[in-house]
Amino acid sequence: MNLTHGQRAKVADLVPNGLRFTLGVTVNAPGMSIDIACFGLDANGKLSDERYMTFFNQPTTPCGGVSLATPAGDTAGFALDLARLPPSIERLTLTAAIDGAGTMSQIASGHVRFLDGGTEAGRFAFSGSDFAKERALILLEIYRKDGVWRTCALGQGFNGGLEALVTHFGGTVAETPPPPPPEPPKPQAPPVDLSKITLEKRGNSVALEKAANASHGEILINLKWRSLPQPKKKGLFGGFGPQRTDLDIGCLYELADGDKSAVQALGNTFGSYNTPPYIALDADDRTGTRSEGENLRINGQQWDRIRRVLVYAFIYEGAPNWAESDARITLKTPGQPEIEVRLDSHRNDRPMCAIALLENQDGAVKVTKLVDYYRGHVDMDLAHRWDLEWARGRKD
Repeated sequence: MNLTHGQRAKVADLVPNGLRFTLGVTVNAPGMSIDIACFGLDANGKLSDERYMTFFNQPTTPCGGVSLATPAGDTAGFALDLARLPPSIERLTLTAAIDGAGTMSQIASGHVRFLDGGTEAGRFAFSGSDFAKERALILLEIYRKDGVWRTCALGQGFNGGLEALVTHFGGTVAETPPPPPPEPPKPQAPPVDLSKITLEKRGNSVALEKAANASHGEILINLKWRSLPQPKKKGLFGGFGPQRTDLDIGCLYELADGDKSAVQALGNTFGSYNTPPYIALDADDRTGTRSEGENLRINGQQWDRIRRVLVYAFIYEGAPNWAESDARITLKTPGQPEIEVRLDSHRNDRPMCAIALLENQDGAVKVTKLVDYYRGHVDMDLAHRWDLEWARGRKD
């Protein structure tokens, strides 16, 4: 269903279950940085509990009813489970705000779409011609009326940025402290380290171009984490010491010829470096104490045969505790800066994290930070449209 400006509809008419679905958001605005947020409002349209503002600095609500989750093909998004929302939350308001210079009239195109699993069920499209000098938009609302969840495609311009939106909904913005007194001159700071790039925000990306008339060298993706002891089992057969979290790296791949599968220790599918899929897992660190961590090696000389690679980590053993694991991946390839992606947002109720997407962009390696959490392989597959068939596996 294509929603028009101002149109209302029951959520159940778009998504059959009416409660669990994903909102995908794309705003094409070259040269501008746009923050997407979801406000959980009370019956008076106010943000009475600031924990229900979901954005890049607060990726999930306390109840888990709203969380950041970017569908494949979009630049932002939210996973919604309306049944988890407390009765005090009557309305979810989706907004976009410019961070920096620009106005909404500069938008080339944009949309909000409803996704039922991996299937699009509804879309509200908009463009810069719908707006003037506004710096923020109220895109869409999902609200509860007579016990039924409904939606309204608003596309309403709003003066001011994200801080003005927070104030409009009754939230508070931390005051900017007064400038400190002048300090004496400090020694010149060391030059910026151009040998390393850290992708800070979800959706940030960088493209590694290959040198003229040359191929990429080995693309080494390394996972490191701090192993956390799990509580010792009680009882006669409780074992002799604490167990440690087993965090594994793996990937989904799609080759240029359409072949798709996974490389991971689970199921002993370690891949192959010199033959398809040209991706190999070189070790399985079950303790987190191996100094070099775990590595995925991609044969850069065969990069033209690879379409995309989704790098993920999953907790094979132990309770999820992403916040304490300090997990991160680094990507290294000869002649290019090192790329680092940290798992700096956390969901301890989900054992699977899609960390980064590598795409073949006209021969370049485009790396995009994801850090999206899932209940398992199947959910992650559906979100990124790999369409694989999954069966239970184990590690010998």
